[in-house]
Amino acid sequence: MQGTSTGIGYGLKYQARCVADVKADTDHSSFIAGTLSLKEENEVHLIRLSSGGIELVCEGLFSHPNEIWDLSSCPFDQRIMFSPPVNHME
Repeated sequence: MQGTSTGIGYGLKYQARCVADVKADTDHSSFIAGTLSLKEENEVHLIRLSSGGIELVCEGLFSHPNEIWDLSSCPFDQRIMFSPPVNHME
């Protein structure tokens, strides 16, 4: 097969363990991604596919005090997301 393939990438500061779609955003292709750093402050990125579909744009960046193992978006309000607390057993 000849030709070129194109892809879209987005870089995070730290490794990510989870990504979820923003269900309530019916006008755009939007996602939230959460980082998993044991030593640094973690982040949740709100990422949206551009209207031309050629790039991913960070629409919001939120600090998170703990590792993020799971994320989910609210099905009826795109401004609400949930990250369950991490239970460290000692």
